[in-house]
Amino acid sequence: MNTKDYIYLDEDLLNSHLAQFEKGLLIKETSEHGLESSDSTNGSMTADAGVNGIFGLGLKLQNQVCEGDSSTESEFTKNIVENVLSDYAVDLLIQHCTENEVLHDFNSASEGDFICHESIFQIYDFNYLKEITEPECLKHILPAPPSAPRAHASKEERVEYLKRKTEAENASNIYNIIYHFSAFADKLFSDSILIKLEGGLVICKRDKLRLNKAQVSFENESGRKIQVLGVVSTVKEKTHPKGPFKALSANDLDKVSSMLFDITLSNFKMLHDNDKIIKPIAIYFEAD
Repeated sequence: MNTKDYIYLDEDLLNSHLAQFEKGLLIKETSEHGLESSDSTNGSMTADAGVNGIFGLGLKLQNQVCEGDSSTESEFTKNIVENVLSDYAVDLLIQHCTENEVLHDFNSASEGDFICHESIFQIYDFNYLKEITEPECLKHILPAPPSAPRAHASKEERVEYLKRKTEAENASNIYNIIYHFSAFADKLFSDSILIKLEGGLVICKRDKLRLNKAQVSFENESGRKIQVLGVVSTVKEKTHPKGPFKALSANDLDKVSSMLFDITLSNFKMLHDNDKIIKPIAIYFEAD
């Protein structure tokens, strides 16, 4: 069996789909006994967490938690139990979709279809990019403009001065463009992380990531492919990098945000014709 290294999991969507398939879902049963106070807890806890009725298995994850004198330790252990339950529930959802033939091939999937797609990827966190390219943060890193040459400087000195001045200005201008673009994109994709796939774009909720900002950034260096389990929200049949072809009317206000998404992403080659926009349930690396 392959293990999964999760980088994203939306438990709400996961449980929602399982509940709809099974007409109800038992997420967690917890029974506690022992003596408990505001400072410490003595005794033991039995945390019964599982998914009932999935494929008639009546599966339950049993976990015995022996508590010491730390409520923090108790909370940590509870979180582990809940994470294990959610992680295994992904396998159950994939199994259910496969057996009921509702898991579609990515290339032929339509709006509303479940997909589980493996792809190379690029992750875009515009909020983090905005923070690290802020001019005040970069002023000690970018090359400083050189001092003006002496009045009687040689031709070689003046040429070297102009070269270094141009290099410093170019570097500053490039990062200034990146900063202003990322600030605008952060407004457009507030609380979201984007992942570009082959033939698709995944819109992730930031608070469902299992990685912090720096860890997300380093994943772009990975040579692995990721697996995305999710639902196709829409198929972008045509992109408009140069803007819409007609003037906006009074009835087009609902389209303004999607038009700005289109223009912004297609200009930076993050969105192409016929790309699928994916609402993710789980994103992970699969290891042998």
